[in-house]
Amino acid sequence: MTGKMDFLLRVVVNDLEAYEMFLKHKLTRLDGVASIETSFALGQVKHAHGLPLAP
Repeated sequence: MTGKMDFLLRVVVNDLEAYEMFLKHKLTRLDGVASIETSFALGQVKHAHGLPLAP
């Protein structure tokens, strides 16, 4: 991962209200969190369970 991000965090919640509560009460209260950028998936294009590793 390159660019302006230090960490990429995938969060799974029931709805936008639950995500807002997570941001307000958990993530923004952590020491060292200077900024947060949020992106939402609008749909699923591909579903895979693992990496295609050769034997």
